[in-house]
Amino acid sequence: MSAEQVVNRTDWQRSLQFAVNAEHVSNLDPAVGGSVRLRLKVWKDAPLRGIDVRAVLSGHSARLPMRRTREGARFAWWEAALPIPHAGLIHWHFLCHTDAGPRFFTRGGVQTINPTEDRDWTLLPGFAGADWVHGAVFYQIFPDRFCKGDPSVGRRPGEYRFDGGEPRIMDWLAPPPSYAEGRCLDFYNGDLAGIARKLDYLSDLGVGALYLTPVFRARTTHRYDCIDYFHVDEALGGDAALAALTAAAHARGMRVVLDVSLNHTGSDHPWLARARRQSDAPEAGFYYPDGRGGHACWWDVPTLPQLNYGSRALRRIIWEGDDALVRHWLKPPWQIDGWRFDVANMTGRHGPDQFGHAIWRGVRRAVKAEQPDAYIVGEHWEDAGAYLRGDEWDGAMNYFGCASPLRRWLGERVRFEADGPDFPPQPRAPATGQELAAMLRQTLDRLPCQHVALQLNLLGSHDIHRLHHGPAFDWACYRGAVMLQFLLPGAPSIWYGDEVGLGGHADSVEGCRYPMEWREERWDHGFHTLYRTLARLKRDEPVLNDGTHCFLSTGTRHLAFARHGRGRAYVAVLNNAAEPSRIELPLAVMGLCDAAREVFDGRCFRVRNGVLALDLAPRENLLLTMTLTD
Repeated sequence: MSAEQVVNRTDWQRSLQFAVNAEHVSNLDPAVGGSVRLRLKVWKDAPLRGIDVRAVLSGHSARLPMRRTREGARFAWWEAALPIPHAGLIHWHFLCHTDAGPRFFTRGGVQTINPTEDRDWTLLPGFAGADWVHGAVFYQIFPDRFCKGDPSVGRRPGEYRFDGGEPRIMDWLAPPPSYAEGRCLDFYNGDLAGIARKLDYLSDLGVGALYLTPVFRARTTHRYDCIDYFHVDEALGGDAALAALTAAAHARGMRVVLDVSLNHTGSDHPWLARARRQSDAPEAGFYYPDGRGGHACWWDVPTLPQLNYGSRALRRIIWEGDDALVRHWLKPPWQIDGWRFDVANMTGRHGPDQFGHAIWRGVRRAVKAEQPDAYIVGEHWEDAGAYLRGDEWDGAMNYFGCASPLRRWLGERVRFEADGPDFPPQPRAPATGQELAAMLRQTLDRLPCQHVALQLNLLGSHDIHRLHHGPAFDWACYRGAVMLQFLLPGAPSIWYGDEVGLGGHADSVEGCRYPMEWREERWDHGFHTLYRTLARLKRDEPVLNDGTHCFLSTGTRHLAFARHGRGRAYVAVLNNAAEPSRIELPLAVMGLCDAAREVFDGRCFRVRNGVLALDLAPRENLLLTMTLTD
């Protein structure tokens, strides 16, 4: 059977290839009044009489005929010029004319009826979206638990009293106490100098960006209870230590993103103290009264009073002033590279006050005016689409489109299926391959295209148990999930210590915050090889940064996902079947190749007539690479 027959058998429509990347769009940041060239790739013998670009310009539907410009051995390229008449969202899909009737090609695939526009390809002229994120591997650090670098700084026993307790200094090798015992006052005294000491380790791992949980003055070890937004906690080394860390990171080509909550302060913040003492003080307007003589708190946590953005004075401090918080740390000598905003979907929301979107539009204007390529990422555990329209966040912590789908694939009940944190996690029947694809596509096919590559793709964080501590942990399937995490469009994020199989437990959030293990003899080197290999591939392979993506095959117990372009492809094959199984991958829809190689063990697989047949052992997961020709 010829390769042409294989593609026809699997349906020529699957060979249609397009992505908003440099291979298919001539200018990803076009000026208003100009145009861009769109290039669509399709099997050259597809039964096509013509192709139009169906675009929405100035609110009106326009059909732009494409012309066939170049042919390879198996594929042809079609091109058209797309005008950019205005700012704001430009969107389009492709209308393929065939003897069997029209076929509409969107990000959701090919269909025979007029599609809705929510899965169109999109372009945002003038969008400043931190392009460096596309090729970055993030490494999330809980500063108190990562590394001790400066013995002269740190919390001291009895330094203060807070929330019924006082700081307790822990031995680095001791497990964290429960919340009831430690009350988030258990300090290991990791610091910013310790992070700087380990930059060479992180560079060798393949990390390109650091995401630090809060570093500003606070009482607790997590520091989400900020008491001074304009000074780094002296227990971490102070302002000078942050300047030294960012300088050292930048010298190695690494970026640094800081974390802050604009939703609430800590109850020891001087603003709240003044508000309590003086009802006519400006700070009295920074918080909401609770009707009982106190102040309203986030989720009724008494140490986290919520901020009221009805106050113009507060807005000037946070984003409107020339040296407002979100601008201040972007400037020398610190020059951080972006912000992660805590509980961002809840910020500015209190009863009838719903300031959320106005806050983030203002924050974006301030951040991008100070540093156009600064990264803005919001915490949101569910669908973040309302904040990803070009004028608020760049990306979200992608629980919805990465962590939750992959955790369900591995047999976990995800957080938003329960009423609250699921500790210990409850197992459930694993999702099917078709369900996993549907969960992933909800994000991939619907967000504006320039936002897709800016999602922060995570499996774990400081707020959820580590996957390898969960009851459904299976090493082979876990490997497959991590492979797919690194292939998905967006920036993969490693929660510190996952790369060595860090110890802990899944019974509470304290279990995912164990101090980093620096004794290499205690590392699980299987984890380290997995993460180091994938992080370096993400760093070094352009196709993993902006390549086209597609789902090659899905079944009840498998999924095969590909990134491809510029003559290269990577395919993650996920398989959680308990028995041997056989799957066939139609590689010819991406291009022609003779063989595929497994990245980790080097095995080679022959490709016959455009199809790769794989006989998989139980729970065998693979990462394949191949060279493609047109």
